Amino acid sequence: MQILITGAEGFIGKNLKFRLQELDNYNIKTFSRKDNADSLSSLIADVDIIFHLAGVNRSKDPQDFISGNCELTSEIIANIKRIGRSIPIVLTSSTQALMDNIYGRSKLAAEKMLKAFNQESGNPIFIYRLSNVFGKWAKPNYNSVVATFCNNIANSLPIQIHDRTAKLKLVYIDDVIDSFIDLINTIYSQNQQYIE
Repeated sequence: MQILITGAEGFIGKNLKFRLQELDNYNIKTFSRKDNADSLSSLIADVDIIFHLAGVNRSKDPQDFISGNCELTSEIIANIKRIGRSIPIVLTSSTQALMDNIYGRSKLAAEKMLKAFNQESGNPIFIYRLSNVFGKWAKPNYNSVVATFCNNIANSLPIQIHDRTAKLKLVYIDDVIDSFIDLINTIYSQNQQYIE
């Protein structure tokens, strides 16, 4: 099976890539920030599934959220339309898609694009709204509160807790990857066009 991973150098992408490399029946293609968007067309041409894990979750420039979370999604859809065949897309979104901030709005916009594409073409999409994923290769002070707390405790740095009453829902990276592998193994036997 040919699998394309966007955001392959990021936290979730790297974990998925290494897990798939441990298995025998997958050919992995990758797309990351260092790649030119023009290469997407040839990467997508013969893949069986796309894990769209690329995205921007931190930036001082609001435009980065639009380009990283919306424009790349639009490019993927446009390339699939050009190819003229159905390719399942798995999008990692965020629970922040329900919040009114630039990151959340950009993730929600990407979700809406994919849902519209599904309605228009029947192309299967699968949306994972993740929250607080932690595990190996998570970066402190970037994409994991657990990594930040562990780093700060190990280095005798202070921990900031803004709301002591807030409940924190954590998701372990290996559980996310297990879910992706299960999805790969069942995607063609199920007749589902959209899962959230």
